Amino acid sequence: MLAAMPSENNRRLELFRLALVLIDRGNRELPHPLSLHFDDVLHQARILSDDPSAVSPDVTPQAVQLANDMRVYEGLRDALAGVNSIGDVSQTVAHEVLRNLEPRLASAY
Repeated sequence: MLAAMPSENNRRLELFRLALVLIDRGNRELPHPLSLHFDDVLHQARILSDDPSAVSPDVTPQAVQLANDMRVYEGLRDALAGVNSIGDVSQTVAHEVLRNLEPRLASAY
């Protein structure tokens, strides 16, 4: 049972994932701080996935984890293609990103 629980690394993406889960469930009105967090993590992760040497003390652990996952999982990169902010995430896109965000774990859907 413990093996099915997300690791500490995967928990770093909890708020990023929460935004996607809410959209996937049809909620388009996200709290502003959650939207800002999503956008910041995505922006930082894109920079890091293109140039890992761009890491600095200002980069959040969530962005590092997402950047690593984007480099490892092609499906995640593809699912996030064209997404520049939370406003670009439709219910279909959210579902696809969630499906590819943690491909090592069984889906909760």
